[in-house]
Amino acid sequence: MTVSRIPIVLALAFAANATLAAAADVAFVGPPGWSHVGQQSPDQTRTFDQWKLGGGGGDPAQTVTFISDSTSSYTDTLALIKKNFADNHIKASADDDMACHGQQAHVIQFSSGPEGKEIIIRRILVPQGPKGLVTITYARAKDDPDDADVQKSIATFCKATS
Repeated sequence: MTVSRIPIVLALAFAANATLAAAADVAFVGPPGWSHVGQQSPDQTRTFDQWKLGGGGGDPAQTVTFISDSTSSYTDTLALIKKNFADNHIKASADDDMACHGQQAHVIQFSSGPEGKEIIIRRILVPQGPKGLVTITYARAKDDPDDADVQKSIATFCKATS
């Protein structure tokens, strides 16, 4: 009996795509009124979305970036960030575990840039499946207040479960 390889290959490809889609099935809705930029990656293991507000006249834009990566390890990424901070003497203003999307996640917040033009960066790392990672990064000028709509978007995402 001869079995055609094409249906088997198609079935395996469909199963792989379904697995990737399930791993990337994480809904994040950006803040209302912000400009959205969604970028397709040639690498189907990653998705990238970014929302921007402001940024004219020499002022930095506030940004929220959402990246879903089914190949990056939460544990390894968190360890690399902590090592980088230690090696470069970066002091985080927040470095805490938190609950997000039904998982134990981690938030790190720090400032960067020259005095008078500092940027506050808050990065939330969320495990995604057995090997994946979601990162949500909010960047704003030190003098800009925390945007309430950004906080609502993050809170809504974190309350949901995958």
